[in-house]
Amino acid sequence: QPVRAVVGWARALSLGSFPAGLRRPRRHCSRRLAAMPLHLKKAVQLLRDLERARWLPHFNDKIIKEVVEEILNDTREMKSLVREHEDLDSIPEEVAAGLVLYNDLVDRNRRCLLAYLNRRLEKVEELRWEVGLMVPDEKMSRLHDSEKQYLHLYNTLLDKYMKRYVPNCREPLDLTADAEAPEELNVQIRVCEDGMGEIVTADSGTVRLRKGYQLFVKRTDIEHLIRAGKVEHVRTSRTDGAGAPGGH
Repeated sequence: QPVRAVVGWARALSLGSFPAGLRRPRRHCSRRLAAMPLHLKKAVQLLRDLERARWLPHFNDKIIKEVVEEILNDTREMKSLVREHEDLDSIPEEVAAGLVLYNDLVDRNRRCLLAYLNRRLEKVEELRWEVGLMVPDEKMSRLHDSEKQYLHLYNTLLDKYMKRYVPNCREPLDLTADAEAPEELNVQIRVCEDGMGEIVTADSGTVRLRKGYQLFVKRTDIEHLIRAGKVEHVRTSRTDGAGAPGGH
């Protein structure tokens, strides 16, 4: 069918009017097409929730399944329209317009879903670079089980690369150590959480971490805890490098 006729049909349907000379759709086809714009609301809602969230919203498995079902239903409708006309070269204009619109809705739903899932995976990958391996429970609770598995596999691949970035390397290269160029090698920190116990560091030895303690340590030993929010960098003038009670 002429492209101009199909485009005219689609435009008339979207505007809710039918110009003179443009034949109205058959009743059953009209009912099908008039309900289609409602499908897009759920997929768009996913993207809006993603945009409004401070980090990530909880994985909305329910709406995702509903959008997938809409895609499957629209695909079945397209097949049904084609099945009613054995000769594809003589498909009526209104049916051709319906096929165009169904295909457009399927494509839009698909693109919205992929954008939603891809953005979530980008944020999951950023976790490793922002907080290291110690991901806060509040953020982990917002991930789907598949996203948690993705994070685990991403960490495994990154660790493997950092240990074997060149043949026969003697020491691993921590690419996530410094998100920004450090102003100083040693920093004053304050412990923000209880129950952290002791950690063994490469350069600062064994460090006891208790809430409220202030310590003077090498930044590379504690960078991952700063990013995770478990300790905070106290930006004061450096004194003698001695920590609070219960330091090293």
